[in-house]
Amino acid sequence: MSTPKFSIIIPIYNAEVSITKTIKVLKEFDNANFEILLVNDGSTDSTEKVVNDSIGEDPRFHLFTKKNEGPGLARNYGIERARGDYLLFFDADDYPEKTILNDYALIISNNPRLDLIVSSFIFRTMNQEKVADEKEYLVTEHIYDDNEEFLSDMYELMNKQLMYVVWNKCYRRDLIIKNKIRFKDYRSCEDRIFNLDYYKHCSLVVMNPKVEYVYEFVGGQGITNQYNQEKFATFKEFYERGNAITNNEIREGMAALLLKGTTSVIFSILETEKITRKQKKIEIDSILNDTSIVEAKQYAITDTTTKKITKLLFNMPRPLLLLVLNAGTFVETKMPGVMALLKRKY
Repeated sequence: MSTPKFSIIIPIYNAEVSITKTIKVLKEFDNANFEILLVNDGSTDSTEKVVNDSIGEDPRFHLFTKKNEGPGLARNYGIERARGDYLLFFDADDYPEKTILNDYALIISNNPRLDLIVSSFIFRTMNQEKVADEKEYLVTEHIYDDNEEFLSDMYELMNKQLMYVVWNKCYRRDLIIKNKIRFKDYRSCEDRIFNLDYYKHCSLVVMNPKVEYVYEFVGGQGITNQYNQEKFATFKEFYERGNAITNNEIREGMAALLLKGTTSVIFSILETEKITRKQKKIEIDSILNDTSIVEAKQYAITDTTTKKITKLLFNMPRPLLLLVLNAGTFVETKMPGVMALLKRKY
């Protein structure tokens, strides 16, 4: 069996409604030199049957079923079984452009030593199956041929929302295997931390301005909005790792990003029904008293109006801060289109 150039890894959990359309898109790829690893992460609906019916006898598609452990460990499961020279990580309900592999193959041909491709993408916010908002996150065409130069621009690239996610990127499998880079067993920030672990090994990075992926987000329902007790700890870890790999040279920017992420963490605490009001207060107080937040609200950069407001909020008396954030949770859950427009300004 010949080795495919690309391995595409897709974790799937209870995706019986969306996965058929996604597989149809994948079957229409212009480039044939790929394999798809569909990792069924312990779905409790009819996902497994739907996937089997959809892929049929197509030898490029491989379905694996494992116990539910979250998308990070499902991706690790795919990494261990992938055979391609390059890895791509997609979600089960989004849509890559059908030319993506041909585009990447051409970029690789022109830059055979490359370690990473970062592409433009569309972020689409959905509300009751209708598009509430849509924004293009665009990459400026550039080639980084030095790790130091690449990392020095990290805050700027993160600020443009280009560096957190995995689905707008193409990775070298041998670099991942050699350096034992894997996703953490987290339900939040696992993709961000995986990327940081990968970035410190990148010597040649190609910034691809073409839109290659459409990400659909259901307002108020994504993993980003879900509560879990360890959520803040993962954002703090990302902040500390980001400062470590950049030698604290972008500390002010990382501090601003931490405050932004912490806002979403507090939103998830305020919105959840899994814990009592007293427990919510204890968790939020613990976060606001954490040394990383105390530091971040002092050093955070204020290069946009929204960052100025966020820093101001975190330096307000606690009752006033919580009053504002409680109002924000209402907007996020009841008016996702409005929240999407507000996030455009961040």
